[in-house]
Amino acid sequence: MARKKKGGSGGMSQMDMLLGLVCAIFFLDTIPSVATMGWASITWIVIVGIFFFFTGSLTCAELGAAYPDDGGFSGWAARAFGPKMGARMGYIYWACNAVWLSSNATLFVQVFQITFGIELSTVASVILNLVVVYGMLAILLLPSKNSTFLYNYGAIVKIIIGVCLVAAGVICFTKGGTKANPFSSKEMVPTLGASIVFIPALVYNFLGFETSAANGRMENPARDVPRAAIKNVVLVAVLYILTSVAVLWAVPIGDVNITTGIIQTLQAGFGTAGFLGIVVVILGFLYLTVLFIQGMLWVGAPCNTAAIGGETGELPKVFSKRNKNGQPVGVIIISAVMATLMTLASNLIPGDAQDVFWAIFSCTSLLLLIPYIVNFEAYFKLRKTDKETPRPYVFPGPKWFSALLIRIAEFITIATCVLFVWVPGVPVNMTQLLFVVIGVVVVVALGEVLLKVAEKQRAAVKDQ
Repeated sequence: MARKKKGGSGGMSQMDMLLGLVCAIFFLDTIPSVATMGWASITWIVIVGIFFFFTGSLTCAELGAAYPDDGGFSGWAARAFGPKMGARMGYIYWACNAVWLSSNATLFVQVFQITFGIELSTVASVILNLVVVYGMLAILLLPSKNSTFLYNYGAIVKIIIGVCLVAAGVICFTKGGTKANPFSSKEMVPTLGASIVFIPALVYNFLGFETSAANGRMENPARDVPRAAIKNVVLVAVLYILTSVAVLWAVPIGDVNITTGIIQTLQAGFGTAGFLGIVVVILGFLYLTVLFIQGMLWVGAPCNTAAIGGETGELPKVFSKRNKNGQPVGVIIISAVMATLMTLASNLIPGDAQDVFWAIFSCTSLLLLIPYIVNFEAYFKLRKTDKETPRPYVFPGPKWFSALLIRIAEFITIATCVLFVWVPGVPVNMTQLLFVVIGVVVVVALGEVLLKVAEKQRAAVKDQ
């Protein structure tokens, strides 16, 4: 992790960078999903952490050090496969976050209900869902502020809730040992079949490693990048292992609710009455603020990227429209429309809130994984075709070894895409399958249409 420059101004401190990483990658919302895999989840966390997160971090570190101003995934894809592919990746990265707002808001509504003991009707839930979405996007229209505070706040609250989760788990453990989910070394052996249904949630937990990739500012990339990557994977893996164990100590696997499992665990440990019951409500409220800020931050950056795409002509002109505060009002309005359509469409899915959440989550996460797959391919292409650009940092070890690790990471990414729609040994839910597939196809197809519109607009400008 980069050191703060002596006497520099405007740079981020090591603490800011550490908290930024925690805020960007430590997802409380998918911990219950991971915990439902039982004690094998610990082993899976280690496997995915090493072969996906660690490997992916080193890959992005090399690209980021060689091309520090290329704009991340979209820039590297453009350099490797042409500007149209870069624009395509930029669009997908924005679009998946726009529709993801709906799943984030769905989770918000469920946590709100269990925290305050309120049961909303379907109509009321949809209305609150949309209010949350529009609230996030409305704030993004205001003058931009330094987002470091929000990242730090989100990280600190996540750590507080994580510590309280562990405390609740310990309380349950001291009361009844491993009564909720009996532990044995055999249970930690990773197996295929129904137990891997939530592996995608685990892989999702490790997405965002590109935000922690090193850049050219490091004094000694060859030394500092591996150290930073190791620190990051250990930090994130330990956070997920501790919180998953806490859930397993507190709530039987069959009773874990993937949308409200965090509050379930806190209530199991601290209870719902008296002073500790009030503490749980306060933690639930803090969790809601984190979900709100998380949604706002995650969609804010892609909206700005899409607006830049509109300004450069890679996306239609409507994407370039900004308000008097300089905020991308055109992209934000389109994001609101997409999130609204996703929210309304998801309510056609039969089942409870967990089914709705997982369907939206699967659709948006599958879209989000596409840029990661393309980025692995861009890495191989640029390493082969661009040997002139200096690389302050190079993936360590023999080329065949690094290539093997990256192919494994790519395989994990592709396998995760498959698991979002089909899990061996688990009956196929055709409604959810169709929802996910149709959602992905529609978003990707819309992107191709928008790229064609932008191409025609560029041609019209040239003809004038």
